[in-house]
Amino acid sequence: MKIRNMLVLVIALAAQSAGAAQIITVSKFQYGKQWAFTKEEVQLLCRQDGSLLALNMSTLMQYPLNDQATRQMNAGQIKAQPIDTILLDDPARPGQKMSVAPFAQRARQLCDTPKQ
Repeated sequence: MKIRNMLVLVIALAAQSAGAAQIITVSKFQYGKQWAFTKEEVQLLCRQDGSLLALNMSTLMQYPLNDQATRQMNAGQIKAQPIDTILLDDPARPGQKMSVAPFAQRARQLCDTPKQ
């Protein structure tokens, strides 16, 4: 499992350095009560085309954070599952899921960060 995670991380870093995507890890500790995911941490990804994704490193699955990524998922252009799959229920709004807005905003910042 650790070898697979390291391999994925190396691939992600290589893709990042090649300009394919920007990626950052965020955790429940950082977001506190705003945390929206069933996992303790996820990676946020901004692709060159502006699609924003959350990545679960333990399953290597992607989840769309914006409409562009959702369209690509629905068209079969990227392998992903609906974001609701890993969202927590919102305790303040029964029957609704937690908002992904803070995570989409943070992923969008990756798009605006100059690549080194």
